[in-house]
Amino acid sequence: MITPQELHARLDRAAASFHVPGAAIALVRGDQTLVAVTGVVNTRTGSPVVPETLFAAGSVTKVFTASLLMNLVDAGMVALDAPVQTYLPDFTMDDPIRSRRVTVRMLLAHTSGLPGNWMLDLPKSPHMIADIVERLAEVPFNSEPGERWSYSNAGMAVLGRIAEVCCGTTFDEALAARILRPLGLHATADTNEMILHSIAVGHLVDPATGAAQVVPRFQLDWSNSPAGATLCCDIGAMVGFARMHLSGGISANGTRVLSPASVAAMQTPQAAMPWGIGYDQMGLGWTIRTSGGPLVVSHTGANAGAHSSLALVPDQHGAVAVLTNGTTGAVLHTTLVAEILRECCEVAPIVPVARPATPVEVDLTPFVGRFVADDGDVAFSIDAGRLRLVPTSAPGLLRSFHLMGFPPPGPDLLNPVSTDGRFISDRGMPVQFIPGGGGAPTHVYVGRIYRRVSG
Repeated sequence: MITPQELHARLDRAAASFHVPGAAIALVRGDQTLVAVTGVVNTRTGSPVVPETLFAAGSVTKVFTASLLMNLVDAGMVALDAPVQTYLPDFTMDDPIRSRRVTVRMLLAHTSGLPGNWMLDLPKSPHMIADIVERLAEVPFNSEPGERWSYSNAGMAVLGRIAEVCCGTTFDEALAARILRPLGLHATADTNEMILHSIAVGHLVDPATGAAQVVPRFQLDWSNSPAGATLCCDIGAMVGFARMHLSGGISANGTRVLSPASVAAMQTPQAAMPWGIGYDQMGLGWTIRTSGGPLVVSHTGANAGAHSSLALVPDQHGAVAVLTNGTTGAVLHTTLVAEILRECCEVAPIVPVARPATPVEVDLTPFVGRFVADDGDVAFSIDAGRLRLVPTSAPGLLRSFHLMGFPPPGPDLLNPVSTDGRFISDRGMPVQFIPGGGGAPTHVYVGRIYRRVSG
């Protein structure tokens, strides 16, 4: 077991190496919990990070949202395989027939076909989530409901609206009443509460020089709180939430928040995930990996100038949580979580996909064409005997990518990895084409799923 001094030293070194202004980490193993913090909450003020500092949870919130829905399942208020229209009669995408087939389970497993990076950034209000769901009526499906996995922020908004209707309150209050408060977590989605505590603000960090500046806005797309826009947690809240999932749904104070059956269902594979991204299956809220040895369920998150991670090893009653307030926080949590899981839980790290040593000969003609989704399009052409990818992203997505520290998508050349439509780009991005009934690709995964419209 890593000692408290070692954990603190590792966090200090990683934060210095990756120029992260402030961070917190927790390691859970059995009954033991180690916590370490480093750095400052805001480079303008120099206030130090403390164990009680609130950080943006980002998309780790999606597992909190999934837990809320499973709590409603346990209460008999929601059925996993019921159509969404059971609870939201007016729910529809631009295809009413397909819309009737979308179920709660599909939303939790990201197999609904709903938009991925569809972020509206509506004004904060009690009806903002209802407004998001209403606007879906003009949006096409990215894929057939229940057919394949594709990460969906819009699907989380629909789950949040189901919770609002079932609980008769806002999503944030439903989450607090049924998950956060019963677990005794220092966590909130209410900025009026956040300001009363130590709160980490995000930073845009230059990875080359380490120069850091405070983000121009505190949160991204605050209208979609179920997807991760607004929840902030301290590192102890991440531990308390993890321990509930490691203890069959019971909190540290003995309160039952989820049934053992619901905890198990969330950790049970529901859909295969695309090749090359490092995860094997999708559960209900959790990503699932077994290729590294022991079962690992996890989720990562990002918000404006902030990155987070939560990974559980249920069979060993182990977990690692990391919270950061810099755009370089993703490489920090990726590095530390992989190191600690390998040393403490014998989990083999994810091995990035590499170009084959021997070139693979593939007819590139079937892959030429244009594919679209809610956040833009990707076009493929043949350039000097190689497949060329040219992405076009929606302006709002590019702004979000900048604030999260992700490089803007740009033209890239692809290298075949196999003859079945799998490629790795020169930048190291996996690309997977999905064949249709006639053999020609109908969809492609480039981070998200895109559907073919020409070529």
